[in-house]
Amino acid sequence: MKILYGVQGTGNGHITRARSMAAEFALAGVEVDFVFSGRPASDYFDMDVFGDYRVFDGLSFVAKNGQLDLLATCQKARFLTLFKDIRQLNTRGYDLVITDFEPIVAWAAKRQGTPCLGFGHQYAFCHNIPRYTGKR
Repeated sequence: MKILYGVQGTGNGHITRARSMAAEFALAGVEVDFVFSGRPASDYFDMDVFGDYRVFDGLSFVAKNGQLDLLATCQKARFLTLFKDIRQLNTRGYDLVITDFEPIVAWAAKRQGTPCLGFGHQYAFCHNIPRYTGKR
């Protein structure tokens, strides 16, 4: 099996999860190519576990006072670069694309009809999933 795994790299939480996944994929003998976006390539560290990973600008949200600042997000975004990267990333050679809240691999997979699986609690807001009620 060959997987393309996209990771939102603006913080270290998604990268930490990807490190654990990389180790497990290696033990299982799964071939994985990693893509990171959200920060400059020079700002990543301790990345040996990901092999020859690729880095894109991606799309990052700007928050102020705990809320999304849509205007600042749009001002910071490089939409033309984002759309170009989505168009140029080839997902057809992969059995599965995994996105850990990384938009480029997800949209590229959707455009090319490659199966895509998303990791992240954000997806729970779009689906009716079981929720904790405090009752047993």
